[in-house]
Amino acid sequence: MLYLSILNYNTNFNKKIIYCNFLKIKKNIFFLKIKKKKFKYFLNIKQTIFFFFFLKIWNKIKFKNNLLFLTFIKKEIRSNLDGIFKLYLISKGIIINNVLNLNKIFLKSKNLIWTNIGCFCIKDFLKLNFNIINLIIESIDKIPYLTKYFIPKNVRLSNSNRIRLGAFISEGTTVMSEGYINFNTFIGNNCMIEGRVSAGVYISSNTDIGGSCSIMGTLSGGGNNIISIGNNCLLGANSGIGISLGNNCIIEAGLYITSGTKISLIFKNKKIIIKAKTLSFLNNLIFYRNSINGKVECCKNYSNFDKINKDLHKN
Repeated sequence: MLYLSILNYNTNFNKKIIYCNFLKIKKNIFFLKIKKKKFKYFLNIKQTIFFFFFLKIWNKIKFKNNLLFLTFIKKEIRSNLDGIFKLYLISKGIIINNVLNLNKIFLKSKNLIWTNIGCFCIKDFLKLNFNIINLIIESIDKIPYLTKYFIPKNVRLSNSNRIRLGAFISEGTTVMSEGYINFNTFIGNNCMIEGRVSAGVYISSNTDIGGSCSIMGTLSGGGNNIISIGNNCLLGANSGIGISLGNNCIIEAGLYITSGTKISLIFKNKKIIIKAKTLSFLNNLIFYRNSINGKVECCKNYSNFDKINKDLHKN
């Protein structure tokens, strides 16, 4: 699948493009039938773009710092711009997370200095005259903040510096100061994020990620299993998960559950011990640690999650 954007760009001192704004995005731009009128052939805009691409001259179309840019969602990251464009597609909700090929995003992307007046290559930044510029360095990173490119609708972001481009945040969600959302993530409606949401994670609606909570992602040895959390779930403060949860599930505060964690539960009137991954995607469960014997246990959740502080969550 092909996506195309008209972008407005800035260059570094060596005239290489390092920053851009995406002005217009189109999907699957392939040529239609050529129109025939008065025995002459005319090309519409889509047909013209196709032939530019077919003749490999699309990357030469420039006009007043505007550029025609194309990417294939199944292809690996080709450049810094390609990586930012794909992350932008996720944040805009044009493509859901874990669909785009983001392989080599860290290999192909470059560290840039992101400031209140734009971004700079590190070498260029050292040549600036700091005495005449009211400059604030916001980050030195390969991936910018979400709000550098896109402002989500009807959300509260206590500290926007902790949300990377490539995160999709639905309406009604609140991200508190210590909440962190990595790229290639999805956050559903009316969630409260006070912990860490790692890359690749999918969170459904009305879910509360407690303070200092951590969700295992697919980077830095996290494996290939994508973690998802259902609707109306609660992860207590300082808890964490490495398995997926269904709807209406609760993790006790301070309890971290990985796929290999031994869980004790009652099944058909017998007490059995299973690995936590066996319970992935099941609904209405509570995970807690027995305060007497220290074992991790699981039981049915009959509580009503609607008892949370709605005034705090209201956006």
